[in-house]
Amino acid sequence: MCEIELEASKPLPKGYPVNPSSIGNYLKQYRIAYGYSAFEISLEFEVYDSTIYKWEHGLTEPTPENTKKIIKFMGYDPRIYNPLKIENYELT
Repeated sequence: MCEIELEASKPLPKGYPVNPSSIGNYLKQYRIAYGYSAFEISLEFEVYDSTIYKWEHGLTEPTPENTKKIIKFMGYDPRIYNPLKIENYELT
């Protein structure tokens, strides 16, 4: 008998920003990658969950103070360095 090993790419989670272009997109990418809900993130930043939605969808931008909180929470400035990789995901 021979063994066959199948490899498949994992599909992108729904709403995952493939090419983030704003701090809100990077936050959404991070949130989805690490399994946080918008509500959990809103508690961390002491804002409404609707504020997180607005940041992630480009309706508003975080204040400079909240941008600092995002960078501290993520542990890096995603506009300079983004360690999240999508090569394990299949584009649909």
